[in-house]
Amino acid sequence: MIRLNNISLAFGAKTILDNVSLHIRRNDRIGLIGPNGTGKSSLFRLICKFVEPSDGNLICAKDTNIGYLPQEGFVFKKKTVFEEASSAFEDILHLKSQIDKIHAHLEDPSIQGEDHHILLDRYAHLQHQLEVVNSSKVEAETGKVLKGMGFKESDFERSICTFSGGWQMRVALSRLLLQEPNLLLLDEPTNHLDIDSILWLEEYLKGFQGGLIIISHDRTFLDRNITKVWELEKGKIHEYYGTYSFYEIEKEKRTELQVARHVNQQKKIKDVERFIERFRAKNTKASQVQSRIHMLEKMEKEELPESTTEQIKFRFLPAKQSGVSVLDIKDASHKYDGRLIFQDICLSIERGEKVALVGQNGSGKSTLLRIIAGIEQPHSGTIKMGHNVLFDYFAQEHAEKLNNQHTLLQEIESVAPFHMIPHVRHILGAFLFSGDDVFKTVNVLSGGEKSRLSLAKMLLKPTNFLILDEPTNHIDITTKKILKNTLLDYAGSLLLVSHDRDFLDGLVSKVYELKNNNVHVHLGSFKDFLEKKASDLHRETAEVKTKASSSSKLEEIGSQKQQYLVKKEQNARKRKLTKEIENVEDKIASLETQKKELDHILLDPTLYNDKEKSTEINKRYKNIIQELNTLYSTWETVRTELESFSYNCGE
Repeated sequence: MIRLNNISLAFGAKTILDNVSLHIRRNDRIGLIGPNGTGKSSLFRLICKFVEPSDGNLICAKDTNIGYLPQEGFVFKKKTVFEEASSAFEDILHLKSQIDKIHAHLEDPSIQGEDHHILLDRYAHLQHQLEVVNSSKVEAETGKVLKGMGFKESDFERSICTFSGGWQMRVALSRLLLQEPNLLLLDEPTNHLDIDSILWLEEYLKGFQGGLIIISHDRTFLDRNITKVWELEKGKIHEYYGTYSFYEIEKEKRTELQVARHVNQQKKIKDVERFIERFRAKNTKASQVQSRIHMLEKMEKEELPESTTEQIKFRFLPAKQSGVSVLDIKDASHKYDGRLIFQDICLSIERGEKVALVGQNGSGKSTLLRIIAGIEQPHSGTIKMGHNVLFDYFAQEHAEKLNNQHTLLQEIESVAPFHMIPHVRHILGAFLFSGDDVFKTVNVLSGGEKSRLSLAKMLLKPTNFLILDEPTNHIDITTKKILKNTLLDYAGSLLLVSHDRDFLDGLVSKVYELKNNNVHVHLGSFKDFLEKKASDLHRETAEVKTKASSSSKLEEIGSQKQQYLVKKEQNARKRKLTKEIENVEDKIASLETQKKELDHILLDPTLYNDKEKSTEINKRYKNIIQELNTLYSTWETVRTELESFSYNCGE
């Protein structure tokens, strides 16, 4: 569907892509991963042709229709939530608009005779078109997707500008899903979604028929939606065929092999260098010495893998033990501007318990945490902390309270006890601030970097109760692992708001769910809680599908039977052509891999010491080139036939 041929991309002195060749096939489901700042979003913008490559070219099939969800910067043309989401059906809405105009003209008594008949014919033609495209799906599909994204029917007619950035992202995502592109690029789609909406989105993507590329720090979301990983590192992209969990295992194996190759190569280099030094002055060995010098110059050096922060471990500072009861909430209610947030909720946390607080966005989770932390007061009810409780509270807005004039090192040292001063750079490194980064001033940091710095500061305070509101936003998978391991070892109690399932799994032993203005307790692991949620979602989805299926069968009876048979024949032909293209693309991919392997072999000077072997390798290389040229030609022929077929079918 899309080919990137020897693509390079640079912004000033920073290289994003360095001579990268990739092939995006139909129905590919790819996770694009890499540390923050490596250029993942830039690659998305390049695929969408928002930026031009510095070198190389991008080739797209003519029928490629890309849907792109950025992290931010959404542009809305309509006023209300429903209008914006349903604008995905622009063609259908345009038809309806034309029909409404003709209907108004038909009611005009001054239009008679032939003009009236022409309008009637035009009206009938447009009505038929509207029936063919199934115009009834506009409201039904738009409503279904918006509800899946967490909107209530009462929100549909609200102005988009009254919603937060997170909810605006949901509108943009809803519109995008309704457009049904054949390649979907999602940049951190779960950042502003609650667990219910993430589960719904996963169900939706299961049935999505096009290609899919996802940038995400949500490991579970990646595992459930991808079958291939692209790892962007140092301007290169390395492909792994499998889920994210498979990638982690395979990455470790490749790293071990890379280290072994580096060690072996260094040993070989030292042996060659010793030979050169030993025989440099001997005329009888001059040609051999020069040969080895030339070999060293041409040798492609094996690099050691970059050091990772995964091995970094630390613990919270010890604090005195709290009483058995850490938190006790009784009959707490709260309102904002007369709107009830929650009513008569009761919950408790005991010493050592690690508890998750979940619920749909807007259900009052963050409000409840602020009340527990004493920042706000409940409308009614009591909030009581236990004996000897030393708590700390983290929320995203804490990033705004940092001293912008401090360097990162000064900011974290300002709260560090004297005996922890030698360890502050160790802690900063765990949160991806290493080297000269620690001397940056706070004011140049992004919002995500400030959040990470605020989290790092928390580790330097002795506490026995932590209250954390979305601590995993803006941190990558590696840092999440470090934070999770630290919290697992934390001796105190924990109350945590998060929608990151992998982070919560194995960390908490109790879940409080804010739902319908009240709190519901789920005892057991977070995995148990999720299984129940997924079961409920499957049941609801099945009920909706059953109703939709019954209605659809009634509509298909009679006049649409012939249309159905024609469409079935067209789809069969289209599937055959598509399958043929996929087979050709698979063969191309296999041969391109073989070609790359032979490229490396042909660069090895020692190959030519064995004439028979070098002749055989060159012969294989030429055969592969010929096969590739034939397959490229076949791909173009079949692609042209498919595009012509789709056009003639009115697609």
